[in-house]
Amino acid sequence: MPEITLRTARVDDGSVVARIQLAAWRATYGELNPAMVDGLDLERTSDNWALAALDGTHRLRLAVCDGMTVGYALSGPQEAEPGSVGELDAVYLLPSAQGLGIGRLLVQDALAAMAQAGFAECLLWVVDANAHARGFYQHLGFRADGGRDVWRGLPVVRYRVALPTH
Repeated sequence: MPEITLRTARVDDGSVVARIQLAAWRATYGELNPAMVDGLDLERTSDNWALAALDGTHRLRLAVCDGMTVGYALSGPQEAEPGSVGELDAVYLLPSAQGLGIGRLLVQDALAAMAQAGFAECLLWVVDANAHARGFYQHLGFRADGGRDVWRGLPVVRYRVALPTH
């Protein structure tokens, strides 16, 4: 059984998060929107993730499996519904780390932090054509609420879950 730990990202983690994002995007969106994946600027993305690690309003957590960083989750307040709703902005894993329960741990960690921060519910957006991710979030209790949008040229649907009150 692999040893899995979660930790808060640091500024110097920007490049590792960017590499995970690129690998996950290749596996997840490569066929759906090749231009999106091909257009990912690794240096700029690394810088953006370094800044995200400093952001006091969002929480960037990393999953480390047997000493190697294999995934991340970004969560924080939801801009359109400030105050009571948190958002799971991103959860990505290296393809080799999928199926080990690491994504579930990252999501549960983010949800627990949002509940502790006083959010009543959490929402997320998922690519409509990504049946695997939709099933994953449904398994964790998220339900589609009818919200629809387009992200980077891909249709997305909105999911929500109520958070426990403390």
